[in-house]
Amino acid sequence: MSALEITNSRRILLVGQRSSGKLAFLKALTGSLPPTTTTSTSPAGLSHSLPLKTPYYKTTVPIWIDEIPLTAPNTWSSTYLSPEAREVLHALGGFILTFRKPSSEADLARIREVLRAVQSIVKGCGYAWDGVCLAVGMPQSLQPRLELEVEVWEEMCRECGFEFVDFEVKARNEFGESAGMERVKEALEANDWAADDELGEDGDEEDVGSFGSFENGEDDGEGMDPLKFIGDEMGREMFGLHRAIFGDEESTGESSVHGVTDDEDEEAQVEKLEAMMMRMSALKGISSSTQTIPTYSK
Repeated sequence: MSALEITNSRRILLVGQRSSGKLAFLKALTGSLPPTTTTSTSPAGLSHSLPLKTPYYKTTVPIWIDEIPLTAPNTWSSTYLSPEAREVLHALGGFILTFRKPSSEADLARIREVLRAVQSIVKGCGYAWDGVCLAVGMPQSLQPRLELEVEVWEEMCRECGFEFVDFEVKARNEFGESAGMERVKEALEANDWAADDELGEDGDEEDVGSFGSFENGEDDGEGMDPLKFIGDEMGREMFGLHRAIFGDEESTGESSVHGVTDDEDEEAQVEKLEAMMMRMSALKGISSSTQTIPTYSK
């Protein structure tokens, strides 16, 4: 029996606050980093990929990277719950949150707040969502460190729907169970990455939220505030993307007329998804314009 090849994989959303170790984790997971990280002020909006191969399937999972602001993480998470971001949630198959182990009780409270903010996005994926959620504790160089038993970490993360992974633990723990990056890879390999062919739980392709209002291009953006303009533009793009990806017959017919192959069309849709994630970063930037962009740090 040959391994199934998944060509349209769901995505991983890798998030964390500034200096949370996102890129150190990404390098450990994939062995490389996006080439633009050396020139970016923030890793938000960047993307990478993770090849996965098991006896049962093989695929390449795209990884989207975002940065949670140091203040008001709930405002940040609300962007993902807007109607314009519905396609983003539908494309996600996993969440990975990185954080530095705390050096004080205040740090611990902040980690809890961030966990709950990301949990709200996971809930936004729907009751039937079946992806993987990992919270990765990264090393803390500050002294003194707040020492917590692993059971405390596990309970705190579990309350928010995440599995706690200690980045510093190598290979296996004292009970012989997979731990550290080995556990991360094990959890990702056990996940279902095949994208669903239907948009909603009820299978109704017409139920595309606010995207339906953009079919005729009625809004031109004039007189709008910047936040609404970007949201509407994303909506127009995602309505077309929905038609192309989720089996719209008219869209398929247009592709054949212009001689576009399935592989070329799929590649174009992936590029559109990546561009849409960048637009979401711009959307968040406008909605939190009172915050300054932090200097980039791994």
